[in-house]
Amino acid sequence: MKGLTCFVLILAMLLALAACGGEPDPNVGVYVAETAEMSGISISVDAVFDGGLTFNLKDGGRAVMTTGGQDYNLRWALDGEDLTITAADGEYTGTLADGVMVLSMGEGVTITFSKEG
Repeated sequence: MKGLTCFVLILAMLLALAACGGEPDPNVGVYVAETAEMSGISISVDAVFDGGLTFNLKDGGRAVMTTGGQDYNLRWALDGEDLTITAADGEYTGTLADGVMVLSMGEGVTITFSKEG
């Protein structure tokens, strides 16, 4: 009886550990600003964000925005294709699908990002 109980406990532990593995989130990664649009007019990303703009979406809803040589810690959440990025000064909303992120950055500016790699 002790052997059976021990076997069942070991099996339960192995199943619990296997469940933690899971598939990696395909949305995690670095997204680089490719195009910018303001009030329907295409503009240079560098004209809006000195030195470009990247978002590094990480596991656990963490993100880092880099622009002008500065890093900013953020949070991100995805509901279907609807993306919300939360910063200290507010939220950015947009979409994320198939390695393309489109964010509304306020003041009529929309930025399109492509995932690296």
